[in-house]
Amino acid sequence: MTTSLPQYRYVFEELCFAVANSEQGYTMSGSPTRPYARQTMKVLHVAETIRGGIASYLNELHPQQQASFGADNVHYVVPSDHRRDLGAIDDSQITTFERTGRSVSGLFQMLRASMQALDAFRPDVVHLHSSFAGLVLRPVLAARSNGPRVVYCPHGWAFSRETGRLSHLITKAAENLLARTSDRIICISGDEYNEAVRAGIPAERLTIVHNGISKSRTPQPVAADWTTSKKVKVLFIGRLDRQKGFDLLIEAARSLEDVLDIRMVGASVVNKYEGPTVPSNVSLLGWLDRPTIETQLEAADLVVIPSRWEAFGLVALEAMRAAKPILAFHSGALPEIVVDGVTGVLCEPVAVQPLVDGFRRALDLDLKVLGQRGYDRFKQLYDVQKTHGELQQVYVELLQDDQTPVEAKAGLQSDLSKNF
Repeated sequence: MTTSLPQYRYVFEELCFAVANSEQGYTMSGSPTRPYARQTMKVLHVAETIRGGIASYLNELHPQQQASFGADNVHYVVPSDHRRDLGAIDDSQITTFERTGRSVSGLFQMLRASMQALDAFRPDVVHLHSSFAGLVLRPVLAARSNGPRVVYCPHGWAFSRETGRLSHLITKAAENLLARTSDRIICISGDEYNEAVRAGIPAERLTIVHNGISKSRTPQPVAADWTTSKKVKVLFIGRLDRQKGFDLLIEAARSLEDVLDIRMVGASVVNKYEGPTVPSNVSLLGWLDRPTIETQLEAADLVVIPSRWEAFGLVALEAMRAAKPILAFHSGALPEIVVDGVTGVLCEPVAVQPLVDGFRRALDLDLKVLGQRGYDRFKQLYDVQKTHGELQQVYVELLQDDQTPVEAKAGLQSDLSKNF
């Protein structure tokens, strides 16, 4: 990550300049008294990065929103190098921007693309995904009178991550301030909601909408060729970064070379891979498309999620849908999803040896039985239609609120300029 904390004020000042120059001529459809009155809802999704969980989230949600709102009424702003991660979404529904890693220039490219999409698409709702999209665009949208409703989903609070004390305090203060510019904040788990309340974010701004995925795996995948191994087949899916705990998995694998065969799907998003050398029982597969991932899931005996912190963990749902048991740390939202000893194994604290012990415990259990229980739990709780219905209800509630908070926006603009 190349965007340092002292740059935040600089970024905000430049954003204010940008929005001041783009404000002229922009009007929201509808009358002044009912600026959001529209029979068809238009939703714009914006993300600074999507690789991994956010791409899965959008891919699962898209068919539902397109069916409800219409193909012309759902649009996305995403990095150009991540465009292929939304393979089932038509080019006409996507605006891309250039991005080389995470940098100030990349954030400005996202801002520019978002302003173009706002003016061309004129959405009723802007749905922002993850911290940097929220940081950049919420102040800009707050500065626009009669603008779209703003829904923000952090997909994991920045202040919940393992960072220095100064970074923790600054991100918490920024999220508290910017919460006032969000019409609604979507928390994807009870853990994320509780973290927000503890941080002082007003509960009335928060709504829990659990992630969900489609119940079906279409087409039914054929298992990848993993038959040469007589060891227990373990699959990891995720970014190769500190949050996802890939380094802990590699070190644990060294202690279990004789019993585990581990395949890791994913790569680093922010920087090139700089992890430890891998033992002989670990294979790095890089990023794979969704159908290929499903073939790997079909072949696996166990899915491991060694995250140090996790706002939700869509991989857990994908594993449960495939009737695969899960090994994870007792961290973040994972204990809400994985039932220890029933659908998988939870271990703590977050370290190599507890992970090794967790593997050994899992090997003593009937993995197929755990996987079937996980599948039953998935069908009951995590259908994407439920996620879509709850999000749609949030959008509708916001659009039915006829009050245009002009005075509130003026106060927000003043507060933002003073505090950033």
